[in-house]
Amino acid sequence: MLEESLKSIPGAEELFAWFDGWPSFHDAEILSLTLNSSGTSTLTIHSWRMTSQVDERGYYVLEKHGKVSFLLQGVFGLELDDFSPQNVISGLNLRQLGDGFQLDLGPCYGLAGSISARQLAIEFEPVPEGSSSTAHEQSI
Repeated sequence: MLEESLKSIPGAEELFAWFDGWPSFHDAEILSLTLNSSGTSTLTIHSWRMTSQVDERGYYVLEKHGKVSFLLQGVFGLELDDFSPQNVISGLNLRQLGDGFQLDLGPCYGLAGSISARQLAIEFEPVPEGSSSTAHEQSI
């Protein structure tokens, strides 16, 4: 989905501003998934921006951590596999459908698959650097 059409989703502008564009969600962690048959379903993911810098231990420096929540109204399609205590995705692709949106969660470790919903909004919350939820390390 093109970035211009993504910006029309309520809450997406704040996400674009923080990450300077649409984040890749590479190795991002799914923190929670709540499904409601007649209300708002929510998928919350901890993501960040990986820089090209490497620290003294040989890990890529991660910056701009944030919790991204996808608020889904009218869920009409689910294909989910492999839930575990930790759920890391290889990436997230968002597509606009004729009758809504589809989130594709690339497999890495744990939960993966797709969620389709009639309406979508995004909530974003920056995560302070050094907090316990920023403990991810990306090795080269």
